[in-house]
Amino acid sequence: MNPKRSEPKVLGILRGRESGFPEDLIRAVESQGRGMIRAEMASIGAEPAERPLPYDLIYDRISHDYPMYHVLLRAAAAHGTYVVPNPFLTAADDKFLGAAVAHRLGIPSPRTVVLPLSGSLMLHDITAHSLRNLRWLDDKAWGAVFDYVGFPAWLKPCSAGGWLGVFKVHSPEEFFRIYNQAIFHGEMIKNDPAADQAVRNWLGRTTVMILQQDIPWERFARCWYIGGEVLVARYTPPRKKDGEVYGKYQDDPGFFGPALYERLRRYVQQVNSVMGYEINTAEFAIRGDEPYLIDFLNFTCDFNPKSIAPFYERCLELVARYLTRCLTDPAARLQAQNRDRAWGLLATGQAAPSARP
Repeated sequence: MNPKRSEPKVLGILRGRESGFPEDLIRAVESQGRGMIRAEMASIGAEPAERPLPYDLIYDRISHDYPMYHVLLRAAAAHGTYVVPNPFLTAADDKFLGAAVAHRLGIPSPRTVVLPLSGSLMLHDITAHSLRNLRWLDDKAWGAVFDYVGFPAWLKPCSAGGWLGVFKVHSPEEFFRIYNQAIFHGEMIKNDPAADQAVRNWLGRTTVMILQQDIPWERFARCWYIGGEVLVARYTPPRKKDGEVYGKYQDDPGFFGPALYERLRRYVQQVNSVMGYEINTAEFAIRGDEPYLIDFLNFTCDFNPKSIAPFYERCLELVARYLTRCLTDPAARLQAQNRDRAWGLLATGQAAPSARP
């Protein structure tokens, strides 16, 4: 008599508008799982707090755009579902933290300043008495910020994805116009009133902004980090003003040369390991032979089959392999391997090993 076969593990994929990659991932995981895994699109509704979700693992690709999912995923993790990316991590990380960590690791990164909320005294139930710890910026203080960052610079939300609310500013006058008024009240997206209103609603006066140095780059790299593996792409960012949505990826290691290519790989490995990330992308603006880490907070990586065509099959295989291992071997889960050490370093201010050569 054959022993009773255990029930398959269940993977739920939480997706947004994308098609192609989620469906391919279901097929790839079930193929690699060899009958031990059932993969499907997750189904979530108005869920009671005491009820676990029927998934052993949820791969989340949309909660950054829909906060209700984010709330539910943290509770699911508390009930024992393994969630990728870690929903407690994604709730805590932001671009300013990223800049601080890059500095601590010795990885070149743009000069970055976090800004007081525009219109702070217009917030509900906030008065000058509420903000007695806040140093108000006079002309001299603003001048020091501008001298430190320089122009042109990037004004952007501290926690956001894509290009929503990101503005290149070329002067103090342009900065103040957007920071104080236009970002909230003026038309930002022409010929699309609905999208324009959505942006201005989202960019309410509780949005924390950063001002970041512009790096005039000569080469650009976008790198995937997937379950400990690194892929380095030659990348051309989209020209947003020309209506381009996706950048151009090329598999061209020779474009960087052996030393720079290996340096990029090492930086990506180190920053993702220290931060406890599992599936993520990092972007480098390269000036001369100096790579500047300008962004590494991209949990919802670009896995569009058309835009990343030279890398799509490899990315799909790596994501499927990592999720399969997480389901079949809990010891393979990077959250368990990295998280306590990573946040212990951050919370106690301990210096991390330098990433410089």
